[in-house]
Amino acid sequence: MYSTSHFHSTSHEVLGISRGRARLCFGHEENGGRVVEVVGAGDVVVVPAGVAHRLLEDLEGGFEMVGCYPKGYNWDMCYGKRGEEAKIEGIKKLPWFKRDPVYGDEGPVLEF
Repeated sequence: MYSTSHFHSTSHEVLGISRGRARLCFGHEENGGRVVEVVGAGDVVVVPAGVAHRLLEDLEGGFEMVGCYPKGYNWDMCYGKRGEEAKIEGIKKLPWFKRDPVYGDEGPVLEF
């Protein structure tokens, strides 16, 4: 994960933590981002399109994660800067998951 706050306007993202432990921030620092104290190997995080996220601290060295996106969608990089307004508007048109990325036909992602 990048250490610079960024978000995606073209896809939701699923982060699978494969190694190590880290502190992450969700939401941009300038608008009250929320710090998740620790994520670790085996954790899965669903990041809706438009939610900024970044690595704050690799707690053990060697932190690794895999970013996954729904089939048929590609990711882009946005930073909350002027000129990205049209991209932000496009987020409203993105469909939510039809299947939970971890549990399949049932799961907490489908409750939204």
